[in-house]
Amino acid sequence: STVESLLRDADIAMYEAKRSGRGRYVMFEPAMHKRVRDDVSLENDLRQALPNQELFLVYQPLVNLGDGRLTGMEALIRWRQPQRGMVSPVAFIPVAEACGLIGQIGRFVLQRACAEFAALRECMGPLAPPSVSVNLSRAQLGEAALVADIQQVLRANGMEAAQLQLEITESLAAQDNQVQAKLREIKALGVTLALDDFVTGYSSLSCLHELPIDTVKIDRAFVGVAQHSAYHRVLIEATILMAETLGMSTVAEGIETQEQAELMQSLRCGKGQGYLFGKPVTSGELRGWIEARADLEYGKT
Repeated sequence: STVESLLRDADIAMYEAKRSGRGRYVMFEPAMHKRVRDDVSLENDLRQALPNQELFLVYQPLVNLGDGRLTGMEALIRWRQPQRGMVSPVAFIPVAEACGLIGQIGRFVLQRACAEFAALRECMGPLAPPSVSVNLSRAQLGEAALVADIQQVLRANGMEAAQLQLEITESLAAQDNQVQAKLREIKALGVTLALDDFVTGYSSLSCLHELPIDTVKIDRAFVGVAQHSAYHRVLIEATILMAETLGMSTVAEGIETQEQAELMQSLRCGKGQGYLFGKPVTSGELRGWIEARADLEYGKT
């Protein structure tokens, strides 16, 4: 009814389009008003999360599918807000990306993960995970100081470069030459790179050799249906074969049953991650998990 309301609603629709992944249009709907209000409220709380120390990390173990040996841990961010309680990353990460906080949060994750990894190595010695994986965001890959920041974090925690693995999504890795150039700079440090949530398909497989990747992580959606779908099973097998040919390792995500683990192993996938092996836990809880496994193995021998 007014120019102001028209511009406001168009702006809300634009915000929705950006939140949905950019490169698209979205038609305005009245229900979007509530979502925007909710996001603004969430954004205001999120801006206080770091200074108030509400963000923390949990870690999910990665294991060798052949012998069950612990091969690493993946750092995952969590947010406990005093009034909201636990807020899912699915809810707050898109807001962080939209409002420009994701770079700051990404640096926090990298620094905290490396510090807690170094602490585990110091107190547990050879029992500690040999590496830690941290997710990189689109915003971080666009930062000029990223490579220097990684070097500084490694030095500050006395880590070898190979003990850090950085994970990126397939869509981000294949985005453009500038991103791939930054990935090559990171790999030149000796840090390993993993392609997360890899969607097995011809277009994905055909560009895999162009990326400076060390590890391919097979998406949990494919792992979950592979037992009952010959189509998905063949795609996973093709991905593993391609990765082997290119000298890359493979990780099956979202393994929840022993049958899934055995299938992935029979397809020659090297590592597994999922609730079957361990849920995401704090570094202290992970230490207890590792010690319990060590005691169990000692009892067997």
